[in-house]
Amino acid sequence: MKRVVVDCDGAIVPQVASVPEPPIRRSLNHRGQSANVNLQIRIPATALLAGIDGRSGDLVRIASYVYAADQSVSRGGEADVYGDGWRRHFVVYIPVTDLEFWSQEPVSQALSDALGFVSGDVWNFQFSEAVPEQRQLTLDIDPSQVFGEPDSVYLFSGGLDSLAAVLEGAVQLGKKPLLVSHSPAFNIESHQRKLASAVRDRFQQIWSFPLIRVGIHRTGSDPSDYSQRTRSFLFASFSSAVANLVGLADVILADNGVVSLNLPVNGQLVGAKASRSTHPKFLKLFNQLVAKVFPGGPTVKNPLWDRTRSETLKVIMDTGSNLLLEETNSCSHRRYRTRMQAHCGVCSQCIDRRFATLAAGLSEYDPPEGYRKDIFRQELGQGNDRTMALSYVRFAQGLEHLDGPGMFQRFPELFECIDPMDPDASKIAESLTEMLKRHGETVLQVMEEQISLVTSELARESLPKDCLIRLISGSSQTMGQDTGSLEDNSASSETESHEANIQDDAVGRTIGDNFRHSDDYREVRVGDRRFDLTTNQARVVELLHQQHLKGGSSLSQGYILETLDIRSRNMNQVFRESPAWRKLIVPAEGRGMYRLNITLR
Repeated sequence: MKRVVVDCDGAIVPQVASVPEPPIRRSLNHRGQSANVNLQIRIPATALLAGIDGRSGDLVRIASYVYAADQSVSRGGEADVYGDGWRRHFVVYIPVTDLEFWSQEPVSQALSDALGFVSGDVWNFQFSEAVPEQRQLTLDIDPSQVFGEPDSVYLFSGGLDSLAAVLEGAVQLGKKPLLVSHSPAFNIESHQRKLASAVRDRFQQIWSFPLIRVGIHRTGSDPSDYSQRTRSFLFASFSSAVANLVGLADVILADNGVVSLNLPVNGQLVGAKASRSTHPKFLKLFNQLVAKVFPGGPTVKNPLWDRTRSETLKVIMDTGSNLLLEETNSCSHRRYRTRMQAHCGVCSQCIDRRFATLAAGLSEYDPPEGYRKDIFRQELGQGNDRTMALSYVRFAQGLEHLDGPGMFQRFPELFECIDPMDPDASKIAESLTEMLKRHGETVLQVMEEQISLVTSELARESLPKDCLIRLISGSSQTMGQDTGSLEDNSASSETESHEANIQDDAVGRTIGDNFRHSDDYREVRVGDRRFDLTTNQARVVELLHQQHLKGGSSLSQGYILETLDIRSRNMNQVFRESPAWRKLIVPAEGRGMYRLNITLR
């Protein structure tokens, strides 16, 4: 794991003895000639945020520098296909106004926990006393705007889900939202302002929809990493500081439920590719931190947590706002946008958007011409484009045959979405699994409709052989060849044969006669061998077992450590001195890949 030491605003980093692998050093500043972080807030009224200092300013500054540090060190890039190098350990030295508060162990731990979960990295902080000129954030005030009397803060990204949440709040629920947007680049800021203006024009008789724009980003050299997993922490931190200063209780950070859960659609989705921006556990951890920073203050909520993306689009339709759809943007590949084709078409967000708008009957407002690539009818070359599109559909196929308990067995990641102490835990679990089922059904319905529209082309084989329609409508053998190492999330005959052999016994669960395990996987027997495992070792075995049940064989080291949030450098460290290492857990084909050895005798 890369170790990164970050000094912010000239904070002193103590000298340490030389070590074989010295840490990577980064310096971040937002003032002076060496400034490399832009920290600018554009607000509509002087009185509103003039008080962004003290603990509020500390939280925003910490979040800003974390966001900048996140982009300053590469996670390994596309060459690191197994995700071995994507996890990093940051030690951040930063001056704060309220040194006594931030130095408390429960506070710094809550901060590290929230950041650790949302980013997948390890974060530690060393705080020092800020000098007077560091205590007030820079404000760029536009006095021409008026603020009004809002009753809630809505994070406004410019995408479908944030627009739906704003319209639902203002038009259907009578809320008066203060919009907050983060603009890491000029073209994104322009897009957000244009969408906010369109909303304002459409519903000006209801509310003025004031907008605060936060221009926080790195300056100078290009980022070393573009994943931006800490952006949601920055977004939520600034919005919570605003809400606290204005005295508002609700901060709305909206994503549809499927995106929030962000279950791995294939076995190789590792690290930064599995975003946790609105994951229920992140919101819980962040709210625990906010409760310490602002006692009795705001709470961040996601009102779309149990809805699919096509269901969120119903809000836009019901409010008569179909035309606003054209002003939204969902693409995660911002560098490749053009005016005529604002969406790449092949990233996970574009694919999800395309399926959702087709399911909602809104293709007139989201035509294929607006995408750089039409995944249904254009060729998908080998690599990420094809893998992502096929994974998306096959993930939906896998959901079709699962009931609620089966879904939790197939995706143990669902357990961390639910607080076991919540009295409504069972209802929440049911809502999540039903939502996933609806998502799967919707995706397959869209796929069927798209295939039905090109029956003539299919008969004549005039469509590219590698477009999504032909890949999906082709034989299962062809699909398997095209996806390479892609995990099959569908209910294949191989998976069904594995599941048919699962039965109860005295140890717990068993596969055939050779592999048996207790309910918590702390005791595993393979043939005549017995392995007693620690909690983390048991979790690794369970994850690899689930992969085996799904018809797969191996998972990468990076994926395993990230999914289970195990803060070890590698698998060897997890299984240190365990007889299970290289007996039960063995290397698989490919660098950094591991599998279960269930044929051990």
